[in-house]
Amino acid sequence: MKSNYTIRKLNSPFDDSGIFFRNVYMKKAMLFDCGRLGNIDNSEINDISHVFISHTHIDHFSGFDRFLRTALLSGNTFTFFGPVGFINNMKGKLAGYTWNLIYDYDITFAAIELSEHGMKGAEFAAKNGFKEENFTVNNSHLILNDNFYLEYEFFDHGITSLGYRVKEPKRISINKDKMKEYGFKNGPWVKLLKEALLNNRSNDIINVDTVSGSKQYYLNELAEKLAEYPVCQDITYITDIAPSFSNYKKAVKLAKDSHILLIESVFMNNDVIHAIEKKHLSIGVSKAIYKNSNTKYVSFGHFAPKYDRMRDIFFNELYADLDMDKIIKLELNR
Repeated sequence: MKSNYTIRKLNSPFDDSGIFFRNVYMKKAMLFDCGRLGNIDNSEINDISHVFISHTHIDHFSGFDRFLRTALLSGNTFTFFGPVGFINNMKGKLAGYTWNLIYDYDITFAAIELSEHGMKGAEFAAKNGFKEENFTVNNSHLILNDNFYLEYEFFDHGITSLGYRVKEPKRISINKDKMKEYGFKNGPWVKLLKEALLNNRSNDIINVDTVSGSKQYYLNELAEKLAEYPVCQDITYITDIAPSFSNYKKAVKLAKDSHILLIESVFMNNDVIHAIEKKHLSIGVSKAIYKNSNTKYVSFGHFAPKYDRMRDIFFNELYADLDMDKIIKLELNR
């Protein structure tokens, strides 16, 4: 199956966290975490619509300053998701500068704070001097661009660290060979057919262009002849979580049957005690989450910097017993 995603790590996998991605069905790009923004152009930053922050340790949020500086004249609205306290984190970032010359700028940052007790949001608009303006958040805010949908989970990292899953919407494709076989001609009815099936209106009747002229068909009849239902390609991001059984179970559930899993693998297995102390995953736990979630493809990252001096040993342990055709080798780039 061809992947619908373009994914790029913005730094060495031994450096700050930040993953730029887009889907062929997305008009805009998105970003998992916002550490140092290395391998990214200004135009790409301005093309981002949503940013998903796992937590606000410096290596996951220090890139906001670059983001802000680049986006200031963009005229865009950028939506950031983060854990408890995130609104104050963004407010603090914006409060670090003097803003007396920006009131005619048309840029807004929306911060949505996720907690186990609900969601809350705040907007920071340049036209109001980036003053905090609170707004009510509901599930509609989890519908992203182009009907992609956001799911999330809370993990223990000594603090709360959020894992995210961006869900691709259900799609209908029409088999062109079957259309030809049944004598159907392309026309506006094809779009109507897809829309009706997506909205579960399979008993409707529509006019269909055929080689013999216009004919009426029930949608369920056309669906049986022509419709195909591609598997949705969801992408899941999990980082900075303690190697506990509770976190393991939640991670497997969040990533279950994903198309792509992006997951940290911070420590080698002989450093498992250090992994427990630092509340990060070891290679063995990361691989267990990948295998037991039945994810199709995986990319490991956020490696401890000390292993940068022994890459061959580290990668030999990481990739042992894995199908390399299922590995997205983002972690081999610098």
